[in-house]
Amino acid sequence: MLLSACGQSGEEGAVAAGPGNDREYQQPLLTGGRGIPAGVEGHGVSLSRVPVDTGIAPLHAVFSKNTYEPRLDLAPESGWDWSGVGENIGLSLKVTNPGEHSAQLFVTVYDHETYGTRSFNVPAGGIGTYYFDLNGPALALDTGMRDAPALYDNAATAMTWMWGSKSLDLSNIRRIELNMKSILSDRPLVFEDIALAPNGEFKPQKLQKIFDQYGQYAPQDYPEKIHSDDELRASAQREAEAFSESSIFPDRSRFGGWAEGPRYKSTGYFRTQKIDGQWALIDPEGYLFFATGVDNMRMDNTVTMTGVDFADPDTGLGETIVSELRRDLFQWLPEKGDPLAAHYFYRPVVHMGPVEKGQGYSFYRANLQRKYGPDYLQRWREVTVDRQLNWGFTTLGNWADPSLYDNGKVAYVANGWIRGEHKRVSSGNDYWGPLHDPFDPEFVNSVKRTVAQVAAEVQGDPWCMGVYIENELSWGNTKTDAGHFGLIIHTLTRDAAESPAKAAFVEILKRKYPSVESLSRAWFSSMPSRSIPSWEAFAAGFSLSQAAGGEPQIEGQLREDFSLLLESLSARFFSVVQRELADVMPDHLFLGARFADWGMTPEVVRGAAAYVDVVSYNLYTEGLAADNWEFLAEIDKPSIIGEFHMGATDSGSFHAGLVSAESQQERGEMFRDYMHTIIDNPWFVGAQWFQYIDSPASGRAWDGENYNVGFVTVADEPYGPLVAAAQALNRELYPRRYGQKND
Repeated sequence: MLLSACGQSGEEGAVAAGPGNDREYQQPLLTGGRGIPAGVEGHGVSLSRVPVDTGIAPLHAVFSKNTYEPRLDLAPESGWDWSGVGENIGLSLKVTNPGEHSAQLFVTVYDHETYGTRSFNVPAGGIGTYYFDLNGPALALDTGMRDAPALYDNAATAMTWMWGSKSLDLSNIRRIELNMKSILSDRPLVFEDIALAPNGEFKPQKLQKIFDQYGQYAPQDYPEKIHSDDELRASAQREAEAFSESSIFPDRSRFGGWAEGPRYKSTGYFRTQKIDGQWALIDPEGYLFFATGVDNMRMDNTVTMTGVDFADPDTGLGETIVSELRRDLFQWLPEKGDPLAAHYFYRPVVHMGPVEKGQGYSFYRANLQRKYGPDYLQRWREVTVDRQLNWGFTTLGNWADPSLYDNGKVAYVANGWIRGEHKRVSSGNDYWGPLHDPFDPEFVNSVKRTVAQVAAEVQGDPWCMGVYIENELSWGNTKTDAGHFGLIIHTLTRDAAESPAKAAFVEILKRKYPSVESLSRAWFSSMPSRSIPSWEAFAAGFSLSQAAGGEPQIEGQLREDFSLLLESLSARFFSVVQRELADVMPDHLFLGARFADWGMTPEVVRGAAAYVDVVSYNLYTEGLAADNWEFLAEIDKPSIIGEFHMGATDSGSFHAGLVSAESQQERGEMFRDYMHTIIDNPWFVGAQWFQYIDSPASGRAWDGENYNVGFVTVADEPYGPLVAAAQALNRELYPRRYGQKND
């Protein structure tokens, strides 16, 4: 049943009232009638009706590649009240994809305070019904996985959980948003139905004994799946024979540069150079270089929680099952005394999940032991490096195990985390934690310790391409002014006596304004009743006024000064790190702090660009959207992608990751297309995929991430289509990027 207009009531759109409730509740509507319904609006989405002879005309929507986040809004004037529709209800979408490429659609439902986002992938030429669980019993389960197998008896496909809140106020739903992000081609979708519908019978037993002895999802079969130890050993033998063949990349220099291209000044270390309007890396011997590679070649994230804890973790005494749900996920875990019991690890803290601490197990390490025998770690190191050479990658990406650094075959990047007792500043939305206060003198000491640790691991090695320091810090974003200037807004409320950043901001403004009265006039020209009584009062704490909608009012000179303070904060952070790196590791490139594309602002990027050698970004999209990266020409610095990936759910994973593909075959195609946008961009000098190994299918211990984003499975089996795509891409890498340099 559908409404004839968004938010319009009537028999056609009514949902049966809940028990004891005599009201009718409206369904969200998209497709009633012949015109575009009221309250339905496209932003970067063109809308039309599909002609039909009889019945309801489906809505045809084309999401444009020329808009960074094309979206379709469903927002009735008075919102929706779904509080009486009953229990175990979902939002159901019937969608057809007439295009030639699969389409990942994000669905966000907003109430008056928060939102929840899920996504699904419609195959090219496919048609399907997908549902968004609104109030079903599965929402109350904490499985320790980002997403779990579908727990309802429903012929439709469950949308994948992404982010936000799972608990929405169904009495006050304000709007539904359907969007895509940075797509490389226009995506047409036909919406035949959007309605509230029952989720189906809840079946929690679908979580019982679903992971086999290799940590794989038992009910699903796929080409890379391992069924016996003999299969593991046979796979290792086949791969060893492939490695013994001659190199398929004969155009490479000793350090992985382009040996068939022109040669430039060699310094014995990696450096950058702008050549004919295009940024380039130069390898230690002077050859042109482009950084491709894979992140996270280490064991740290291979552990999953078993649901067991101990009164005494050191001795293993006092064993208790603290999560029956987690313990019942597994068909097998080794008993004490089993050689594979060596792969239990105790986790004293986890970030999120049904347990706060406890026993974890690494199926990946166990599979390596089954595959390679007692010396499995050394064999893993050798095979991992040989794979990168065979696949054509030029670097080991971020977070490679330091034991891989001294391999003498493939360049690598090093990394450091800043830890210490220095103070922090908040953006108001600190996903991984508050930002370091770079104006705190103790911050310098913290950076010194970090750099000393990295230097000890690298040992002046010319194979080290450069160093990342930190990752995805809470710099803010440009979606709202509160997000854009959150670091400044929150820091200004602090007392300068307690906040070094606040004290620095006061001094910056004092240098610009001769008196506090001139500051007041500049900031409050449109609000003459507002003033700052004294510099002392300002230093003690300052709060902005808010507009009617709760957003801060940041306009005119106030906005200009907030930009100044934000850039100053960034410049201070990166200048301190750069100075310490230059003092201890003067020959290695500073690769920045890996800005998340959802967590950076123009001011922060400018502040970094003044001090780093290469600006780094983590970009989880289909590729570069030109109109969103025009600032690269303004800062004119070499840039690198630190993280990207694509995943699918056809190989034993419940969650594809942040960017989804239809299949393993399409993962490879999307990898190629993404890399082409980077290679063809004159400011980028590399991109590194996240990550080497799939997340544990049962959820990594730290936060439950269980994405299909690896080049290899949890059983250490390479994904053939992705490897083939990488080999093909890396064969054309240097001619495509630098071919004109040989003309």
